[in-house]
Amino acid sequence: MIKFSTEQKIAIEMGRRARRRLIQECKRMAKRVTNLERTEYLDALIAGDSGVGKSFNILKTLREMGIPFIELTGNISLFGLMGNLMLLHAHKPKGERVVVFLDDVDFMFEPKNINMLKHMTATQMADRKFEYTVRVSPKSFTETQQAVLPQYLKENGEHGLEIPCDEFIFVFASNHILAQEPDVAKMSESRKRKAQHELAIRGRFYPYDFKLNKEEKWGWLYDVTFNDDALHMLDNDDDKTYLLDWMWNNWDLMKETSVRTIQKMGYEITEDPENYKDNWEFDYLVNEI
Repeated sequence: MIKFSTEQKIAIEMGRRARRRLIQECKRMAKRVTNLERTEYLDALIAGDSGVGKSFNILKTLREMGIPFIELTGNISLFGLMGNLMLLHAHKPKGERVVVFLDDVDFMFEPKNINMLKHMTATQMADRKFEYTVRVSPKSFTETQQAVLPQYLKENGEHGLEIPCDEFIFVFASNHILAQEPDVAKMSESRKRKAQHELAIRGRFYPYDFKLNKEEKWGWLYDVTFNDDALHMLDNDDDKTYLLDWMWNNWDLMKETSVRTIQKMGYEITEDPENYKDNWEFDYLVNEI
């Protein structure tokens, strides 16, 4: 039986604390978005490493606190977002705020979309709108979306469309951490322009950034393994310990290090118990030729 080293035990505590910080931030976010007395600074952006459970913890918190929300996910495109916001605005009860959870929203931080994002998340609710200034064709939308499209078109679509967002509260999960002011001063002029736009976006949100080092992320994976049963397919704790220890020792060569990674590795133990170690080396390590 493998016993974790002192260094690994310290990493386990670091990961546990980092994960508790994310859970606490999700609870703070949920409390803010339900504050009906507030008319500004309600949007939240939780950004950082992929595959550690940002979206899972956001959704879990919203559900546990009984907060009604709409989830827009699945690598949604810009047109997909437009269509969904149109339908949501057209059919929701007038005067009722709606929490809109957008997962994997990295495409909104692209330079061509950044001004659109600024308008959507203006700090004063009355100023918020999704404004698309390029000519649109109804054929770009689904039949259901086409039914409500006319009320949002500007000059029959010749100048795009506009969707009010004054009753939407946005909660974003992203792998992209927005620029921070101290970093911008060190950037080249070419990079500064994009970074300054990101600073403007950051100022509109309550952002929570987390970038985990090896110890924190490995400890995080330990925490979801033994406290949330991420490796539920393995009955034996020795197998779970071996998997995590193998990952620790091969961390710098691994192609991916996420909750999904350990789950795929766990299934390989059950599906091919004789060869899973060789499979791991082929599937998850960078193979230098």
